[in-house]
Amino acid sequence: MEKATDSKVFFIKFAKLIAYLAYLYFLVATVFLVIGFFLLLFGANQNVGFVKFVYHFAAVFLQPFRGIFPTHQLTDRSYFSASALFAIIMYGIGAVLINSLVTWLSYRQAKYQEALNKIS
Repeated sequence: MEKATDSKVFFIKFAKLIAYLAYLYFLVATVFLVIGFFLLLFGANQNVGFVKFVYHFAAVFLQPFRGIFPTHQLTDRSYFSASALFAIIMYGIGAVLINSLVTWLSYRQAKYQEALNKIS
């Protein structure tokens, strides 16, 4: 009985760790995409180190969504990227789903520990 309970607790804790890491990934992706979206929208100077840094990482997170929608040129230096906006929404939905999973796993773990405490 003890071995089965230990493995179940380990599995729940491991699943929570994976969910937290995925949540962190979604949050970092969303931050870079939002900053990159606004830099592109307002026509930021691409020769500045910070802008290059943000564009580089935003491009990594935007890759699965690139080309879904066309990019529209607003002025000679600013662009509206609907793909970036769509990626922000999708990563946001992913973060909410991961948060829900972590909450559910935490609830299950608490209920399981409560049941174990009643047995002991």
